[in-house]
Amino acid sequence: MNTAPPGPPLGTLSDVLRHSARRFAERPALVAGPVRLSYAELDRCVDALAARVRAVGIRPGDRVGMSVARGPLALVASAALMRAGCAYVPLDASHPSRRLRHIVRNAGLQVVLCDESGRAAPGIEALTALHVDGDDLVPGPSAGAVAEDTLAGPSSVAYVMYTSGSTGVPKGVEVTHANVLAMLADALPLFDFADREVWPLQHAHGFDVSVWEMWAAVAIGATLVAVPRAAQQDPECLAELLLRHRVTRLHIVPSVFHHLAEVVEEEGVNLPLRNVTFCGEALNYRAIRSWTRSQPGARPAWCNVYGITESTVYNTFKQLTDEELTRAASATPIGTAYDHSPALVLDEELRPVPPGRTGEILIGGRQVARGYVGMPELTAERFLTLPGRPGRWYRTGDLAHTDEAGRLHYVGRQDDQVKIRGFRIELGEIDHALRALPWIADAAAVVQNTPRGESALTACVVSRYGAGHPDSAQDGRDEALLGRLRKELAAVLPDHMLPGRVVRLDRLPLNTNGKTDRRALSDDLSRRN
Repeated sequence: MNTAPPGPPLGTLSDVLRHSARRFAERPALVAGPVRLSYAELDRCVDALAARVRAVGIRPGDRVGMSVARGPLALVASAALMRAGCAYVPLDASHPSRRLRHIVRNAGLQVVLCDESGRAAPGIEALTALHVDGDDLVPGPSAGAVAEDTLAGPSSVAYVMYTSGSTGVPKGVEVTHANVLAMLADALPLFDFADREVWPLQHAHGFDVSVWEMWAAVAIGATLVAVPRAAQQDPECLAELLLRHRVTRLHIVPSVFHHLAEVVEEEGVNLPLRNVTFCGEALNYRAIRSWTRSQPGARPAWCNVYGITESTVYNTFKQLTDEELTRAASATPIGTAYDHSPALVLDEELRPVPPGRTGEILIGGRQVARGYVGMPELTAERFLTLPGRPGRWYRTGDLAHTDEAGRLHYVGRQDDQVKIRGFRIELGEIDHALRALPWIADAAAVVQNTPRGESALTACVVSRYGAGHPDSAQDGRDEALLGRLRKELAAVLPDHMLPGRVVRLDRLPLNTNGKTDRRALSDDLSRRN
């Protein structure tokens, strides 16, 4: 088993890369089309870009925006910013300008690292831009190690990840180097890593699965294969890439895996993976069985992990048994918590619930993040101490129960937060955007399952105007209404938060507290279907 590299204690993620550059100097670290960097070359590229960052006056402790396409530059740029003692803040160029401007203001950004695609990001025009391109993937001569210990330490913030917010604005979570190193220390020994592993670098750096994807690979000396845009959007291209590079492992969202499994079965592609690890959503057992049917030879180990941004990516691990894959229980098994990242299932009064009873998951230990940027009240509400239990704990809002052996089974969300294609989404943020449209009097977003078993967003809207009015939601075909709705929402919401269906109603159902009854609404839509 190849786990975290031995040696002196590592204080920062930059130390992890430096250590692997010595231990695996000539081993391929990053493959992206014609680019092929060894670990020693990757380290030199990071050194060179970190020197550029320092040369423009960026100081240790600064937060710096990062707006680059997913792929090789995301790894080099984020590692360089951390080596310069800074925290990187992902800025997705496809997101609306209002969202990006909020992040820029809230994080106090002055500088952004951007590639050609990132230069066009709306809302970052006022930032000083430090441009990166393919030249930053060409290793120069070694300039000698930088004294990183003077720039960052374990308690320094490594990145600020913005998640969806129920108040209509995203929340920035500050995660330290120590948080990520704690995850690696506890999680890496749980995976049966071979000496030479290869896995795709495919998740956007604004999605915190990318943190595991990049830094678990660096820690064990794996080879990262950057997934080009065409393969990100086309499961056939993705399957071809996995086959060509002889990928050994997948870290993947179940909805993405579903499409890949369909292609693999239909095309008869043989991908002899050693491991598939699911994250971000409830398991899709049908896709797993489809994959198993189509693949001769040894089966991969099927694993499921659970975690959230505020407790640093992953907090539990579960290797699925054949019986569990066959039974496909309604509650998703997520296994047991890490040694230094304990999980509790508590009731509304923060008291333990017995096995089989549903409660809220609280995560404690070394992976609990600092809190939310500029939101002290919300930080105090969600990051708390528990009587008789050491350290800080985070209230996840996720519901689960334990079995008699203490293993966790995920049930769902306590509030209106959902996960769609791996993205954590507050339905309240979509409600907020819908109700801001001038022609909508009331609205609510709900999640429905498609015939293919995937989760999809539906917008339920009540028009502000009567029938016959030019702006009435009662006029026009549903397709035209949906097109209009998505176009207007695209000004304030990213693509993954845009509804795929719209339903027109006279009014929304209310519960006894006078609030929108989202469950009743969802049940009504199910009956209509």
